[in-house]
Amino acid sequence: MFIKTCKDLKAIAFDALYNIRKDLENYILKSKDFFTSLVPIKQDKNAPSIVKKMVRTSSVVGVGPMACVAGAVSEEMGKILLKYCDECIVENGGDIFLKLNKDTNLGLYVGKDNPLNNVYIILKKSDKPYGICTSSAKVGPSLSFGASEASLIISHNTYFSDCLASACGNIIKNEKDLQKAIDLARTFQETIGCCFVCNGKIAFWGDIELGGWQ
Repeated sequence: MFIKTCKDLKAIAFDALYNIRKDLENYILKSKDFFTSLVPIKQDKNAPSIVKKMVRTSSVVGVGPMACVAGAVSEEMGKILLKYCDECIVENGGDIFLKLNKDTNLGLYVGKDNPLNNVYIILKKSDKPYGICTSSAKVGPSLSFGASEASLIISHNTYFSDCLASACGNIIKNEKDLQKAIDLARTFQETIGCCFVCNGKIAFWGDIELGGWQ
Protein backbone atom coordinates (compact mmCIF):
# COMPACT_ATOMS: atom_id res chain seq x y z
CA MET A 1 0.00 0.00 0.00
CA PHE A 2 1.23 3.48 -0.91
CA ILE A 3 -0.17 6.46 1.02
CA LYS A 4 0.53 10.13 0.37
CA THR A 5 -0.93 12.84 2.60
CA CYS A 6 -0.35 16.57 3.10
CA LYS A 7 1.12 15.94 6.57
CA ASP A 8 2.53 13.08 8.62
CA LEU A 9 -0.33 10.72 9.47
CA LYS A 10 1.64 7.46 9.81
CA ALA A 11 0.29 6.54 13.24
CA ILE A 12 -3.31 7.19 12.21
CA ALA A 13 -2.85 5.27 8.97
CA PHE A 14 -1.32 2.21 10.64
CA ASP A 15 -4.06 2.15 13.28
CA ALA A 16 -6.79 2.50 10.65
CA LEU A 17 -5.35 -0.22 8.45
CA TYR A 18 -5.04 -2.60 11.42
CA ASN A 19 -8.72 -2.14 12.32
CA ILE A 20 -9.96 -2.41 8.73
CA ARG A 21 -7.98 -5.59 8.13
CA LYS A 22 -9.09 -7.06 11.47
CA ASP A 23 -12.76 -6.58 10.56
CA LEU A 24 -12.24 -8.29 7.21
CA GLU A 25 -10.17 -11.18 8.53
CA ASN A 26 -12.55 -11.89 11.39
CA TYR A 27 -15.53 -11.96 9.04
CA ILE A 28 -13.72 -14.19 6.53
CA LEU A 29 -13.29 -16.74 9.33
CA LYS A 30 -17.07 -16.71 9.80
CA SER A 31 -18.14 -16.71 6.16
CA LYS A 32 -16.51 -18.91 3.53
CA ASP A 33 -18.95 -17.62 0.90
CA PHE A 34 -17.84 -14.03 1.43
CA PHE A 35 -14.23 -15.02 0.80
CA THR A 36 -14.65 -17.45 -2.10
CA SER A 37 -17.84 -16.60 -3.98
CA LEU A 38 -17.42 -15.27 -7.53
CA VAL A 39 -21.07 -14.20 -7.66
CA PRO A 40 -23.12 -11.91 -5.38
CA ILE A 41 -24.07 -13.22 -1.93
CA LYS A 42 -26.82 -12.37 0.54
CA GLN A 43 -26.40 -9.44 2.89
CA ASP A 44 -25.66 -10.13 6.57
CA LYS A 45 -27.11 -7.52 8.92
CA ASN A 46 -24.52 -8.43 11.56
CA ALA A 47 -21.50 -7.96 9.30
CA PRO A 48 -19.03 -5.07 9.72
CA SER A 49 -19.74 -1.94 7.71
CA ILE A 50 -17.00 -2.58 5.14
CA VAL A 51 -18.36 -6.08 4.48
CA LYS A 52 -21.90 -4.77 4.01
CA LYS A 53 -20.67 -2.21 1.49
CA MET A 54 -18.69 -4.85 -0.40
CA VAL A 55 -21.69 -7.19 -0.55
CA ARG A 56 -24.05 -4.40 -1.62
CA THR A 57 -21.79 -3.00 -4.34
CA SER A 58 -20.78 -6.38 -5.76
CA SER A 59 -24.46 -7.35 -5.96
CA VAL A 60 -25.20 -4.26 -8.07
CA VAL A 61 -22.37 -5.03 -10.50
CA GLY A 62 -22.83 -8.81 -10.51
CA VAL A 63 -19.52 -10.10 -9.13
CA GLY A 64 -18.37 -11.69 -5.89
CA PRO A 65 -17.75 -9.43 -2.87
CA MET A 66 -13.97 -9.94 -2.77
CA ALA A 67 -13.79 -8.35 -6.23
CA CYS A 68 -13.68 -5.00 -4.45
CA VAL A 69 -11.60 -5.81 -1.37
CA ALA A 70 -8.60 -3.69 -2.43
CA GLY A 71 -10.78 -0.76 -3.43
CA ALA A 72 -12.76 -1.08 -0.21
CA VAL A 73 -9.64 -0.87 1.94
CA SER A 74 -8.36 2.11 -0.08
CA GLU A 75 -11.63 4.01 0.34
CA GLU A 76 -12.02 3.32 4.06
CA MET A 77 -8.40 4.38 4.63
CA GLY A 78 -8.84 7.49 2.51
CA LYS A 79 -11.99 8.63 4.28
CA ILE A 80 -10.25 8.39 7.65
CA LEU A 81 -7.19 10.31 6.43
CA LEU A 82 -9.36 13.09 4.96
CA LYS A 83 -10.56 13.87 8.47
CA TYR A 84 -7.05 15.18 9.17
CA CYS A 85 -5.89 16.34 5.74
CA ASP A 86 -7.71 17.78 2.72
CA GLU A 87 -5.66 15.86 0.15
CA CYS A 88 -4.55 12.23 0.04
CA ILE A 89 -3.67 9.34 -2.24
CA VAL A 90 -4.20 5.76 -1.10
CA GLU A 91 -3.01 3.15 -3.60
CA ASN A 92 -3.60 -0.52 -2.84
CA GLY A 93 -2.38 -2.86 -5.55
CA GLY A 94 -3.52 -0.61 -8.38
CA ASP A 95 -6.79 0.43 -6.73
CA ILE A 96 -6.69 4.10 -5.80
CA PHE A 97 -8.64 6.45 -3.56
CA LEU A 98 -7.59 9.95 -4.63
CA LYS A 99 -8.48 13.44 -3.43
CA LEU A 100 -6.32 16.25 -4.82
CA ASN A 101 -7.08 19.94 -5.15
CA LYS A 102 -5.75 20.14 -8.71
CA ASP A 103 -5.96 18.34 -12.04
CA THR A 104 -4.13 15.01 -12.05
CA ASN A 105 -2.30 12.90 -14.63
CA LEU A 106 -2.72 9.16 -14.12
CA GLY A 107 -0.06 6.94 -15.65
CA LEU A 108 -1.08 3.77 -17.45
CA TYR A 109 1.01 0.62 -16.99
CA VAL A 110 0.19 -2.33 -19.21
CA GLY A 111 3.36 -4.41 -19.04
CA LYS A 112 7.08 -4.04 -19.52
CA ASP A 113 8.22 -2.15 -22.64
CA ASN A 114 4.66 -1.65 -23.87
CA PRO A 115 4.42 1.60 -25.89
CA LEU A 116 0.99 2.27 -24.40
CA ASN A 117 2.75 2.96 -21.07
CA ASN A 118 3.31 6.46 -22.47
CA VAL A 119 -0.43 7.11 -22.36
CA TYR A 120 -1.85 8.90 -19.34
CA ILE A 121 -5.32 9.97 -18.22
CA ILE A 122 -5.95 13.63 -17.48
CA LEU A 123 -8.34 13.73 -14.53
CA LYS A 124 -10.08 16.98 -13.68
CA LYS A 125 -10.06 18.42 -10.16
CA SER A 126 -13.14 17.42 -8.18
CA ASP A 127 -14.67 18.27 -4.83
CA LYS A 128 -15.37 14.55 -4.42
CA PRO A 129 -12.66 11.88 -4.06
CA TYR A 130 -12.08 9.63 -7.03
CA GLY A 131 -12.05 5.85 -7.00
CA ILE A 132 -9.69 4.62 -9.73
CA CYS A 133 -9.35 0.85 -10.04
CA THR A 134 -7.66 -1.48 -12.50
CA SER A 135 -8.02 -5.19 -13.14
CA SER A 136 -5.63 -7.09 -15.38
CA ALA A 137 -5.21 -10.64 -16.62
CA LYS A 138 -1.55 -10.08 -17.46
CA VAL A 139 -0.15 -7.56 -14.95
CA GLY A 140 -0.27 -7.99 -11.18
CA PRO A 141 -2.22 -10.45 -8.98
CA SER A 142 -5.81 -9.71 -10.07
CA LEU A 143 -8.12 -12.65 -10.64
CA SER A 144 -9.51 -12.12 -14.14
CA PHE A 145 -11.29 -14.47 -16.50
CA GLY A 146 -10.45 -12.25 -19.46
CA ALA A 147 -7.27 -11.43 -21.37
CA SER A 148 -6.85 -7.67 -20.97
CA GLU A 149 -3.67 -5.86 -20.01
CA ALA A 150 -5.82 -3.27 -18.24
CA SER A 151 -9.45 -2.76 -17.34
CA LEU A 152 -9.67 0.63 -15.62
CA ILE A 153 -12.74 2.31 -14.13
CA ILE A 154 -13.06 5.82 -12.69
CA SER A 155 -15.93 6.89 -10.43
CA HIS A 156 -16.44 8.60 -7.09
CA ASN A 157 -16.80 5.24 -5.33
CA THR A 158 -13.73 3.00 -5.03
CA TYR A 159 -15.83 -0.03 -4.10
CA PHE A 160 -17.81 0.40 -7.31
CA SER A 161 -14.78 1.07 -9.51
CA ASP A 162 -13.07 -2.07 -8.27
CA CYS A 163 -16.12 -4.29 -8.86
CA LEU A 164 -16.77 -2.89 -12.32
CA ALA A 165 -13.09 -3.11 -13.35
CA SER A 166 -13.26 -6.83 -12.54
CA ALA A 167 -16.56 -7.32 -14.37
CA CYS A 168 -15.37 -5.52 -17.50
CA GLY A 169 -12.01 -7.30 -17.44
CA ASN A 170 -13.77 -10.66 -17.32
CA ILE A 171 -15.54 -10.10 -20.65
CA ILE A 172 -12.48 -8.95 -22.61
CA LYS A 173 -11.22 -12.15 -24.25
CA ASN A 174 -9.55 -10.32 -27.17
CA GLU A 175 -9.39 -6.82 -28.67
CA LYS A 176 -12.79 -7.30 -30.34
CA ASP A 177 -14.38 -7.29 -26.87
CA LEU A 178 -13.18 -3.79 -25.97
CA GLN A 179 -16.49 -2.30 -27.13
CA LYS A 180 -18.40 -4.82 -24.99
CA ALA A 181 -16.49 -3.59 -21.94
CA ILE A 182 -17.29 0.03 -22.75
CA ASP A 183 -20.95 -0.83 -23.26
CA LEU A 184 -21.04 -2.49 -19.83
CA ALA A 185 -19.30 0.40 -18.09
CA ARG A 186 -21.70 2.90 -19.68
CA THR A 187 -24.74 1.14 -18.23
CA PHE A 188 -23.89 2.47 -14.76
CA GLN A 189 -24.49 6.15 -14.06
CA GLU A 190 -21.69 6.08 -11.46
CA THR A 191 -19.07 5.54 -14.18
CA ILE A 192 -17.14 8.73 -14.90
CA GLY A 193 -14.73 7.14 -17.33
CA CYS A 194 -13.13 3.88 -18.38
CA CYS A 195 -10.06 2.69 -20.27
CA PHE A 196 -9.37 -0.81 -21.59
CA VAL A 197 -6.25 -2.28 -23.21
CA CYS A 198 -5.97 -5.65 -24.95
CA ASN A 199 -3.40 -6.94 -27.44
CA GLY A 200 -2.00 -3.49 -28.21
CA LYS A 201 -5.42 -1.89 -28.72
CA ILE A 202 -6.84 0.77 -26.41
CA ALA A 203 -10.42 1.98 -25.93
CA PHE A 204 -11.74 4.63 -23.60
CA TRP A 205 -14.98 6.46 -22.82
CA GLY A 206 -16.32 9.11 -20.47
CA ASP A 207 -15.47 12.48 -18.98
CA ILE A 208 -11.73 11.90 -19.27
CA GLU A 209 -8.97 12.91 -21.65
CA LEU A 210 -5.94 10.87 -22.69
CA GLY A 211 -2.48 12.32 -23.23
CA GLY A 212 0.94 10.96 -24.12
CA TRP A 213 0.20 9.79 -27.65
CA GLN A 214 3.31 9.32 -29.79
